[in-house]
Amino acid sequence: MPRQKSRAVRAAAHGVVVSLGLVAGMLSVPRSSAGDVCAYVTNSGSQSVSVIDVRRRRVRATIAVGDTPRAVAFSPDATRAYVVNGRARTLSVIDTATHRVTATVAAGRDARDLAVSPDGRRVYVTNGSFDSVSVIDADTLTVVGDEILVGNAPRGIALTPAGDRAYVASVIDDLVSVFDPQTRIVLGDVRLGKGPLDVAVHPDGVTAYVTNGNALSMIEVRTSRVRLNLRLGNSPRNVAVAPDGQRVYATNGDTLFVIDAATDVIDSGRPLESPRDLAVTPDSRQVYVVTGNVVAVTDAEGHVLDAAISVGETPGGIAIAALPGPCWATAAPTPHPPACRGDCGGDGQTTIDDLVTLIWVALGNGPVAACAAGDLDSDAEITVNEVVTAVAMALDGCVD
Repeated sequence: MPRQKSRAVRAAAHGVVVSLGLVAGMLSVPRSSAGDVCAYVTNSGSQSVSVIDVRRRRVRATIAVGDTPRAVAFSPDATRAYVVNGRARTLSVIDTATHRVTATVAAGRDARDLAVSPDGRRVYVTNGSFDSVSVIDADTLTVVGDEILVGNAPRGIALTPAGDRAYVASVIDDLVSVFDPQTRIVLGDVRLGKGPLDVAVHPDGVTAYVTNGNALSMIEVRTSRVRLNLRLGNSPRNVAVAPDGQRVYATNGDTLFVIDAATDVIDSGRPLESPRDLAVTPDSRQVYVVTGNVVAVTDAEGHVLDAAISVGETPGGIAIAALPGPCWATAAPTPHPPACRGDCGGDGQTTIDDLVTLIWVALGNGPVAACAAGDLDSDAEITVNEVVTAVAMALDGCVD
């Protein structure tokens, strides 16, 4: 494009520059210094895992796993994700840098849930129909030792932050089994209401939360005694604790409950359609809840944000972590001519129409492929800096 632009073009381009303040604000969702914050959602009906970009609130990748994936958990450093596949009786190991399955491990029978030890060395898998927990060595990816025998029909499992206690909800025996992960010795059972289903432990390691009957039971870790049964209505399902420890979230058939962890008081009960599993973002500001065939996103107080996110068929389990890299599968960069950055039309010049297209893509309204020339670092995302570079090209001419 000639270096001397018409006044009309310059004025329009400067208008785009002014509007970049608005664009920057809309793209300023916090991003972890370690990489993207991503949610992994298991889809038992499509035998897959959906990868949601929490910053953009959209699916960026889909990973094929085994038959009937039910639950997912990340390693402490978030370099791996583990998925239990119920009917396949396997554990899928996913490299979170590439979002690809790198290994498939035999993992007990009728696998239901899993937990990773705080040091990342062991993965514990509950075997729903065989009243046991399998232990997998994360280095060798093999089952080690005999299964740990627990209550009848184990479901949810959680470890304390110190890794010295594991809690397993047994849905038929109406109890939680407590064992020492190091010695594998069952230390005892805690009797609860009907059908304990899910377990979570507070980050301070003082309280374990278990959904059962019509309540959320709070168990003192030190004594293994129930200190409170908080009524949640009919058939509580899943529970999660915010990383900052301030709130506890639980679901039943039609409600998301927000509980003050300091006072054990229900702050609110928000209606949701068939909420199930849930996870809280690392900054404790958002909650992702599997509801029906989508994922709903709420703020910390339980208010629903934006539209629900469509994932695969029959979603079930969910986990969220700050990954080392992006929420999409990495690939070799596709080079494009550098002489005209932001030349969406490929005609050798960056026009006002190109800038409009670039901003439209940056706001998440269209695919990056609509203006590949604007994706300067080939990371499948258009950023504010890349829009600024394109504006400079429009103002000063496409010169390398």
